[in-house]
Amino acid sequence: MSRSEEPTSAAPTPREGSAEASWAAAPLAAGLIPLDRAECLDLLAAKSVGRIAYTADSGARILPMNYVFADDCIIFRTVPDGEIFRHALNTNCAFEIDEIDEFFESGWSVVVVGRLELATEEDFAGMRYGRAPEPWAGGNRFMFVRLPCEQISGRRVIAGVR
Repeated sequence: MSRSEEPTSAAPTPREGSAEASWAAAPLAAGLIPLDRAECLDLLAAKSVGRIAYTADSGARILPMNYVFADDCIIFRTVPDGEIFRHALNTNCAFEIDEIDEFFESGWSVVVVGRLELATEEDFAGMRYGRAPEPWAGGNRFMFVRLPCEQISGRRVIAGVR
């Protein structure tokens, strides 16, 4: 056995360890990691329940909504005489989705901001052969509205080692 083939307990030099061990040297600390637009859009497409935020006469309101994501728009159904119709339609609103793992103290969040408007013929054409939003809440929720992704941001949080 040549000297270079003999077993050793010495740590590999950076050149010997190369890229396969580089991830192990990364610090294990808590942090917020911004998500790029593409990852935010992927997460929106993967979920079907989020929260719409808007302002009513009594102040800020946040309500859960079943939705579909199509052509960079969040589409959901509501009642035509309800609070969303009276206060949120044709105003700037926010929509948020997230996933939290309390045990591992980690998760992510995506927030979309845009002007809530009635769904268009193009929206209906796109849903014709795909999914349509199916509200869990009862009532005559036949008014389709859309929130274009005018602004989008996302963050992932990773807990550190204690």
